[in-house]
Amino acid sequence: MAYRGLSLVVAGTLLAAVAAPAAAQNSGLDRRMDRLEQTVRTLQSIVLQAQATGQPVVVRPEGPDPLLTSQQQRITDLEQTIQRLNGQVDTLTFELEQSRRNTTAAETDQRTALQTMNERLARIESQIGAITAVLGPVEPLAAGPNDTRTAPDDPTGRAQAADTGSLNAQMGAPPPPPPPPPPPANAAEAFTRARDLFNAGDHEAAGRAFEDFVARYGSNRQAPEAYYWLGESYFLRRGYQTATAAYANALKSRPTTSWAPAAMARLAQSLAYSNQTAQACAALGEFDQRYASRASTAVKAYAQTARTRAKCG
Repeated sequence: MAYRGLSLVVAGTLLAAVAAPAAAQNSGLDRRMDRLEQTVRTLQSIVLQAQATGQPVVVRPEGPDPLLTSQQQRITDLEQTIQRLNGQVDTLTFELEQSRRNTTAAETDQRTALQTMNERLARIESQIGAITAVLGPVEPLAAGPNDTRTAPDDPTGRAQAADTGSLNAQMGAPPPPPPPPPPPANAAEAFTRARDLFNAGDHEAAGRAFEDFVARYGSNRQAPEAYYWLGESYFLRRGYQTATAAYANALKSRPTTSWAPAAMARLAQSLAYSNQTAQACAALGEFDQRYASRASTAVKAYAQTARTRAKCG
């Protein structure tokens, strides 16, 4: 009986030893089965959801996700586009800065040119002022023996003798002059009347008319031109000192008008015929720098006559 009991104990122990690995193996299989079942259930859920929404079930191969790859490519393209835009912005910024620098340089050049012109104008006005200060204001000049200077040549061929009054006195008293015309109604009429007298060759009457004009309408816009024609009326009668002052007054106010080249050349002639050679050469220097390029052939002949007379270098 004792041996039989021992045998049963041993047999039970052996069965337990054999059953333990089998139980462990069954437990591992159970876990794998559970995972497979879970996977199947997941797949079933996906398929059912796809059927419910009408979307096909896409089985993606192993490897990179095409959608992810597409998004990454789009990101790369956007980065490259941004880089190109940044480059264009840098280029435009540089060009804008260059344009600003060019504009600043052009404005500087314009200011320099304007300053140069103002300096030249101031120099001309200073010289004319010095001449006017020496000669005094413009005064009426009566043709007669008091102004007997003559020029070696007359560019216009229309100069009148300075001693006409003396000759008339020797020949007897002249007839009484006709009554003077009524005074002009306005500045435009006065200027036109004076020009008509000058064009008719009555330079003495034209001189009086232009003197009356500058006395009455000294602030009128035509006053500088009236001074120019006043100078012409005296120059053609060889009243060079008074002509000099008239030309100086004309140029002082309007140095860039169409008649300015002739006024400057005549100023140089009047100074030369008055034996003021230094001032004549200074006036010719201004004529060469400022007016010679746009002066007519006749005006250039005036300047050359003054140059020869004053012996300017």
